[in-house]
Amino acid sequence: MGLKNLNGKWGLDSSKEFYWEPDVGGGYRVYKVKSVIIEHQSPYQKIDIVELETWGKSLFLDGSLQSTESDEFIYHELLVHPAMRVQPSPKRVLICGVGEGKSVREVLKYPTVKEVIGVDIDEEVVALCQKYLGKTPIDDKRVRLVYQDVAEFIKNYRGEPFDVAIVDVTDDLDGPARSVHQLDFYKKLYEILSEEATVVVQGTSAFSKVKNVGFCHIYEILKEVFPFVIPYADYIPSFSDLWTFFVALKGIKDLTPRHEIPRDLKYYDEYTNERIFTLAKPLREKLGV
Repeated sequence: MGLKNLNGKWGLDSSKEFYWEPDVGGGYRVYKVKSVIIEHQSPYQKIDIVELETWGKSLFLDGSLQSTESDEFIYHELLVHPAMRVQPSPKRVLICGVGEGKSVREVLKYPTVKEVIGVDIDEEVVALCQKYLGKTPIDDKRVRLVYQDVAEFIKNYRGEPFDVAIVDVTDDLDGPARSVHQLDFYKKLYEILSEEATVVVQGTSAFSKVKNVGFCHIYEILKEVFPFVIPYADYIPSFSDLWTFFVALKGIKDLTPRHEIPRDLKYYDEYTNERIFTLAKPLREKLGV
């Protein structure tokens, strides 16, 4: 097996037995493929859904692993629940980046939620995930999906304000989500939030110095817009990486939970919540926390 067997710079090799994902320093992570479920090119990105030997059914977008059935619950519980629990009464929730619909699943575990608007630029990703990675409650009567660039949606939005916003777009600063990773996006998002609101942003790899500029870039932008921005991080096994998130607060001054944790969670609990907000010294120094 070698790079000569790779059809392009990433993806399935010619044997379709291995999936190559670009990694630090010009190298690759190589995943053993059990079966190829679908390869599809949408107007925005290459969508690969494959069954991996170790991780089960997995989603890759433009060669980058997004989630696996083995541990997606870790990522999505970490993404959703810290922000949902801080907002006193989350009734209206905006999800920027619907993807597999797992964030919708977690949000709807809160009985106060009356409306969820999920915005995604790529309808084909959502449809294929629902077909091959398991149904999620995106057809719930409280959920409305909009297929549009989320930056354009927010720019033109004139409806009721949101209590919680979840920003879960891809972390490639030059990819389909590039319009989100901008100061102007968060300024406009701030304007459509309620007086007491929380925003959570997936912050990419904690090792931004060797991987990308996403982690620090996102933090600096959020600090310019929100009075309180609190980073947190945890290890995602399928990513083989320490992954970061940011909670940004408007009209709320601390992370005191206002809600009980939903009962059916697999990973997130009170102990986990306490641990993830305790960053290692190098990360605190990098962010100036």
